[in-house]
Amino acid sequence: MRPFNLPGAVLLALGLTSIAVAHAPTDNPVATYYDGPEGYPAWTDGVQWSRVIDMGRYEKGRTNFERFEHARDELADAGGGVLYYPAGTYDFSDGPFDGPEGRGLMLRSGVFIRGDAPEGKPLATEDGKLPLKTKFVFGFQEKAGGQVPRDWNLIGMMPEKGKGPASVQNVGVAWVHIVGATIYFGPDLKWGESWKSASSWKSNYAKSVWANRRPDGTHPGDPFLGAPGAANGGRSVLGGRGRLVFGCVLEKAAVLNDYQTGGRREAPDGFGEDGFHMAKFAARISVYGSRVFVANNVLGKSDGNFLYTQATVPTSPGRGGNDFRIGQPRTSTVMWDYNRTMGIDVNKDLNGMVREQLLADREGGYFEEGIAVIDNWVFNHGHKGYNIAGRWTTIRGNRNERMFLEGGKAVLGVPAGWRLTLDGFIESCAGGGGMISDNLARAFDLAGENLWIDSNRYNNTGSSPGNDGEGIVCQAHGGTHINSWAVTHNTGSGRGNGRGYILAWAIRVRGLLIAFNEISAQLGALNSDEQDAVYVANKTERVLGAGGRDLPQGIPAAPKRVTAEIYGRDAVKITWQDASDNEIGFRVQRTADGGKRWTTIAYRPPQIDRADGNPPAWVDFLAPPGVRLAYRVVAISENGTDEGASEVTTTVTLPRQDQQ
Repeated sequence: MRPFNLPGAVLLALGLTSIAVAHAPTDNPVATYYDGPEGYPAWTDGVQWSRVIDMGRYEKGRTNFERFEHARDELADAGGGVLYYPAGTYDFSDGPFDGPEGRGLMLRSGVFIRGDAPEGKPLATEDGKLPLKTKFVFGFQEKAGGQVPRDWNLIGMMPEKGKGPASVQNVGVAWVHIVGATIYFGPDLKWGESWKSASSWKSNYAKSVWANRRPDGTHPGDPFLGAPGAANGGRSVLGGRGRLVFGCVLEKAAVLNDYQTGGRREAPDGFGEDGFHMAKFAARISVYGSRVFVANNVLGKSDGNFLYTQATVPTSPGRGGNDFRIGQPRTSTVMWDYNRTMGIDVNKDLNGMVREQLLADREGGYFEEGIAVIDNWVFNHGHKGYNIAGRWTTIRGNRNERMFLEGGKAVLGVPAGWRLTLDGFIESCAGGGGMISDNLARAFDLAGENLWIDSNRYNNTGSSPGNDGEGIVCQAHGGTHINSWAVTHNTGSGRGNGRGYILAWAIRVRGLLIAFNEISAQLGALNSDEQDAVYVANKTERVLGAGGRDLPQGIPAAPKRVTAEIYGRDAVKITWQDASDNEIGFRVQRTADGGKRWTTIAYRPPQIDRADGNPPAWVDFLAPPGVRLAYRVVAISENGTDEGASEVTTTVTLPRQDQQ
């Protein structure tokens, strides 16, 4: 009997710790790829990378789907491990992917999917491609003359009986080209008894076949149809820990919203039982929890788009602002567009159901710790490229390659003459006083606290007709206020109303550095209350808000009392005391070679106003374990030199994580 066929219970009884075969990789692929000074998340060393089932040789089950579930359960029962898929194409079209009782490739705690690593170290953002050897192909269904994903075309999570998604720890996917499916590691909320009775935002519009689904957080529709809003007793649950999506390509990825009628209060019938569209608030990659690493993925341009007809309603300007009136239903041509779905959503959009509770408690949800979204390439035709929230969050080196969204144009393989809608039913409109409809055509829509947003690129934000188009934005109805953010070295452009702004809009700002960016529009804060805010050294059309103030000239004094200490066993917390009154902000740096080479791990806002919510601190969740590290903090002026560098801290070494 091959060792990788042993049931988990037998393995445990024999005291075996590995199901590895000779040729299967057993290294940490994240550590192997990010083995330079940039670092990698230490928590990934705790994955059972050496306990491997080679799915190219695994024989239990008639189909790839059955073999996946058998092998997954063996690994989960043995304490976790890796389902390794050698180079090749794996067809999952025979799985139970339809209807409310279906399921996708659902991972249990401790189980990871891993494909064959590509040659060398290809970077997603170089040209938007990754030459991957392992491919998963999911089945499609025909609707209105086109091919769309099935209801459960996703890689998701399976909680143990009686528990929610937050109970699932350490799951992920690496080095797989995925055709026809999304990745959904969603939030854990208070769930209703059924979609029909949950008193959620969309509960009244569940299609009849889905109305009695008992929500459990495994389907992307659950937060919108199965989780009561805050006004109806909804609440957020602290998310699970350990979420990895690394080195993957997603093609023809969209969540089909064939579970709801598309209705709303003013037009409850929507597009009806037979209508469908891409789910407006579902992303191609959705990841919720703490210790999240989403890196080096490609969400490229997809073909397979088509036109079809269904019920829509025209809209016209209402009383002002972004208000609009809904007209009488009519039959229109709309577009199924794989590229007009959200790119990457981490801890943000799906928490909107319980936003008030999240903001009151300031834990979980928008404030999960240890989030890193780096080196990803996302193509968008409208909609958000990146939708991210967290605490001690790094958003670095990402690309949002965009095509400007203009209603009715011949584009992406379809002819002209289609109606631009918000969700497949409500038509976009423009008013005489300005754009009305929000098609969400933004690059980076962010929330949370203690964020560093650096060296990201975007273009062609905006839509027509539409009132969107921001490049990097925080707005109150999008999540949170700003506490301790730094936005540095980003480049971008846009069209339409937003034109690629970097903007804090109508919120409270407590610590915000916007510096060294190059964009074609305005940046700063609009209609916001600002403290510890500086917007300088940018190439931009115009600076908005008080952060463009003049500071005393000269080299800032170096910070004092800089310390570095272990934080939660998998990170290093750096703190300091400000000693100057003219810094624009701080640069936090790490060395692993005694100071011969310094790596910048974060920029931080100034401490001029000593604002609450803007601590002189950073937590390094990318600190490599097992290495003697030291840190320094540089108080910087507009010239960005190291002249205001602090003394170097004593060394600190993160322990290597034991495999759990």
